[in-house]
Amino acid sequence: MNLPLLFARRYLLAKRSTNAVNVITAISMVVIGVVAAAMVVVLSTMNGIAELVESIYSPFDQDITITPAEGKTFERTALARNALYALPDVSRGSWIVEENVLLRCGDQQSVATLKGVEPQYLEMSKMEQFIYTGKATLKGNSGPTAIMGIALKVELDVPLDDGILAPLEISAPVRGRKLSKYQQGAFEHTAVAVSGSYTMNMEFDAKYAVVPLELAVDLLQYDSAVSALELQLVAGSDLDRVAAEIRAMVGTDFLVRTRHQKNVLMYQTNASEKFFTFIVLAFIGLIGAFNIIASLTMMMIEKQRDMRTLLGMGATPGTVRRVFLYEGVLLVAVGTVGGILLGLAICYAQIHFEFVELAGSVVESYPVKVLGSDLLLVFATVMAIGLLAAWVPLRSLSKRFLHATAAKA
Repeated sequence: MNLPLLFARRYLLAKRSTNAVNVITAISMVVIGVVAAAMVVVLSTMNGIAELVESIYSPFDQDITITPAEGKTFERTALARNALYALPDVSRGSWIVEENVLLRCGDQQSVATLKGVEPQYLEMSKMEQFIYTGKATLKGNSGPTAIMGIALKVELDVPLDDGILAPLEISAPVRGRKLSKYQQGAFEHTAVAVSGSYTMNMEFDAKYAVVPLELAVDLLQYDSAVSALELQLVAGSDLDRVAAEIRAMVGTDFLVRTRHQKNVLMYQTNASEKFFTFIVLAFIGLIGAFNIIASLTMMMIEKQRDMRTLLGMGATPGTVRRVFLYEGVLLVAVGTVGGILLGLAICYAQIHFEFVELAGSVVESYPVKVLGSDLLLVFATVMAIGLLAAWVPLRSLSKRFLHATAAKA
């Protein structure tokens, strides 16, 4: 039987002779609980915001993107696409042709990025979910169609499904032709109807026009060349591991990047914000945990008679010291577990009831995502802070009280 732990449990649950000790002990547990709850809520909210940002950018950033190490394009035969598709973690993919072009409709014009894709790309990017007007299709009654960002559509005032009276005119520079020599002949032109417009974020809405791969290849005169191969992986796949496997397959002629590596600044910023927020909360917890010192001090004063009895029965000073160390551990543990449960309750209330709104944003309320790893991190951190706050002063306090108690005994 662990006698120090038994005494600590009894002291934790027992009613004190002095009401101030009860109050200070309760305050200690409440402070620890509030800090733990704040950590859970803040970290979960930042997870939700990071997931929201990723969902906004992910439609145009597939899990894996393969581009040439040098230059803008490469021949399709240079990449063994079927071998890549045969990998167990690869779900599907699409050749990509991407180039800056001039869009025109009537008297309005704008520079945009033309993205030629295969039909399956619309499902890979979940385009249907982001359609604002029209349909998510690259083929209409009159032939190939385009899907463009809502900002581009409004700026050019392009009507839907009109490839004759008011089509979207696309002009692109022909490779190898200099503007100074060929002038108008340096550009290739085509006209298509717009089947739909999407809205994802301000950057993409004003930047991209998506068209069939064949149309982009013909317009840019790429023949069998493409700009990239984008791959969608099976849900739950390890992006870094698969990317490393693909790098070994394709060699040094190609650059293989995950969507995190393509937007490394964005993801690093989110991770840094989460880290520094956690550090600030941990320091607040460290300051609040010093209530435990007061609680243990008051308890040692109150339990001097018990200490004399234990020492008289043959207990060592180390045994008596462990009683109060375990008392501090129990205080921290109860406060931490209670705080984590409170934080979880707040998070799930936000998920189901959305009581904290996010006005003027793409979502109606603050997004929340609870991760098990965050809960373990919060528990370990708060427990470590509490143990530090209990252990550092306990040695000097216990020596003083134990010496005084032994002298009286």
